[in-house]
Amino acid sequence: MERIKIIVAEDHPDSLEIIEAFIERHPSFDVIATCTDGEELIHQVTIYDPKLIIADINMPKLNGMEAVKKCKKVKPDIKVIFITGYDEFAVEAFAESAVDYIVKPIDSARLYQALEKVKSSLAYQTNEKNYQGTKKLKIKTNGVLHLIPMDDIYFVEKQGKKCIIHLSGRTIETNENLTELSKRLDSNFFVAHRSNIVNINKISSIVQDYETFLAYFDGLEKAAHVSKLKIKELEEKISGN
Repeated sequence: MERIKIIVAEDHPDSLEIIEAFIERHPSFDVIATCTDGEELIHQVTIYDPKLIIADINMPKLNGMEAVKKCKKVKPDIKVIFITGYDEFAVEAFAESAVDYIVKPIDSARLYQALEKVKSSLAYQTNEKNYQGTKKLKIKTNGVLHLIPMDDIYFVEKQGKKCIIHLSGRTIETNENLTELSKRLDSNFFVAHRSNIVNINKISSIVQDYETFLAYFDGLEKAAHVSKLKIKELEEKISGN
């Protein structure tokens, strides 16, 4: 099984050494990078794409709490365990959706307990994504009920009073409007423009086209329009997915 990648942010060398030693003995986790301040943590998260951050709160340049907030803007699903010498930050830590909060001195059993929580949370996330991958969109046209796997949909395009569902090598037309369809599609879909909904997992590139943008898809010639008002939100959603 692939080991879960961790970045440890801790400015005290002794504590950092202890954390690394404990994690090294755990078969499911791997420390891929360490750092000693919040600014470096943000930089490393963008480079190494870890599943878990273990961060001290009191660090130089930028404290662990603020650094994690910035990391979550880039990678919303990242798991976090805070480690600190004080318990006064616990409420704020859990407000940032921390998996756990450990007060020093660090005990191996307590750290392993927190790591098991992370494993369970990631397993649930994976199962949820797999479940979403099996979802099907039901569309009835001309007396025929189509059961379309959502993973097969590239984008949905509004044309007049109808909507066209773009699939590989074919399209399906429906009288449902874009708003109705957006409510029935899963979280991998994004309303990118008043005329379409895109599957963010299918996008291969986004190109500026005068005052708007065009999203291109692997295996599909047709592009989808992306509003300039939506482009930043779409890019953030792609980065966090």
